[in-house]
Amino acid sequence: MKMYYCEDDLIVEYALKTDPPDAEFWSTYKLKKSDIKIVTKMNRSAAAEMRTKILTDIFSIEPNIRTTKAST
Repeated sequence: MKMYYCEDDLIVEYALKTDPPDAEFWSTYKLKKSDIKIVTKMNRSAAAEMRTKILTDIFSIEPNIRTTKAST
């Protein structure tokens, strides 16, 4: 599945590579920064920064076990 993250003039294509692969659909899976793979060509430090931004954006929209347990 192609996924895109847009920021200002930059559009970044990325994919989620979880272990097991079906875990990206589980509500109980703890998504990690290492599960995000940047498809768009960029240098290593820019890709690391982009993974952090994408993960933060996902957590702001989707509930996650790490953030929902801490708030209860």
